[in-house]
Amino acid sequence: MTESILQSYLNEQHIKTHVQEDIDSLNKAVNEVKKYLTRRKIKSDIIPYTLVALDPKVKDIDPVVQQVETIIIKKWPTFKNSVTATQDKSTTYIRAVILESLSQLSKDDAATTALVWLTARDVIGHYQLDSEENVISGFLQELADRTEENGRAAWGISHKFQANKFKGAEISISAVNAAQINGEALKVHLLDAMVHSGWSSQAGGGKNPSHQGVQSHQWPQFMAEHSAMGITKVVNSALSQQAKSISSISTSIQDSLDTYFAQLQPFFEDLNTSFANSITANNKRSELLWWKESMYSRLLNASYRSLNPMNAAVCMALDLAEEVGAISPESVDYLLRETLKDVYGEQAEEERLIADWLMDRGSLHGGIQSALKEHAAGGDERKPFLNAWANVVQSGDPTDFFSETGIDKTAKLTASDLAVWLFHGLQAQKLAIDN
Repeated sequence: MTESILQSYLNEQHIKTHVQEDIDSLNKAVNEVKKYLTRRKIKSDIIPYTLVALDPKVKDIDPVVQQVETIIIKKWPTFKNSVTATQDKSTTYIRAVILESLSQLSKDDAATTALVWLTARDVIGHYQLDSEENVISGFLQELADRTEENGRAAWGISHKFQANKFKGAEISISAVNAAQINGEALKVHLLDAMVHSGWSSQAGGGKNPSHQGVQSHQWPQFMAEHSAMGITKVVNSALSQQAKSISSISTSIQDSLDTYFAQLQPFFEDLNTSFANSITANNKRSELLWWKESMYSRLLNASYRSLNPMNAAVCMALDLAEEVGAISPESVDYLLRETLKDVYGEQAEEERLIADWLMDRGSLHGGIQSALKEHAAGGDERKPFLNAWANVVQSGDPTDFFSETGIDKTAKLTASDLAVWLFHGLQAQKLAIDN
């Protein structure tokens, strides 16, 4: 979508206000809702918020609706009066704020994207979107595309391993400066050592107390000692300069190697990740093919062929959710449908009222009932299909199912739909509690 959901709702006049201050207040409310949804590492609140945001028929007594309305009023004190004046439904403004919050949160977070999509994808067909369908379907399509892309990336087997391009680094070595004897300094030392001090002004230097014409040891001794001292001093100075030059080579090489390996390490880390992802993806596919071919339930330690359609559908959803990660490609849904169809043929695609599926809950295997009861959830907020189904299994009373989900009592499902919907709910639960 090129524009925000909030702006789309304004443009299409699902919400009606032309006052910039009021629009700014709604955007401030969006930021507050985002803060609330990200206040903890777990994301379980995103599920009821998503369900409320998508349903134009949601009631104003819903806890999420009331909570967000309170946030809006804090930012826009005249909200109630303004909505009454335009004869709009306050819930539409509230839902628009939630949708915009979810849209912003999902842009940079694959887990949030998948969580909102998994929560929305099956139930959205049971909500009456009417004139809002264009905006909501566009939003959900973006979520679906990004989730599919992330799922394929996690499951794809690459024959060309991916890694960041290794640009390399030039290893430069500083040139070694040749040792240079300071000729002028050496000349001064030699003149001082060899020339009689009395001739200093004429010779340009001289400190020898004797001269070579004297037949004694004094002149050659002084000359030899002071020449040696002078030569040593000049040579040592030259060698010291050369040592500094050589020392700089080691530093230069070390700096170049550090730069080189700084690029080399992430290159190999990326390559290792690419190898690991490809191996993991291959293992996932192999395990799923084995699961499909064996028709064996780890949960019940029994063949799916020994179960009736409802038990098989629910059990397959539970088993498959244990086999795969939270974000998976669309093809996994089709694997689930085809596996169920392999057992029951066209019977897997026969529609029944959801109410009838709920009435048959007593025929669920004890192991399946125990697994489902773990997902029972209290509270008055809107619930996803999985939690509402689990509540029915736990309480034995299907009365609240339709009010908890917002699904119409005339809605129908196939066994295949039932399996996939529960599977999506289980995947969403993983994302909601994964910190």
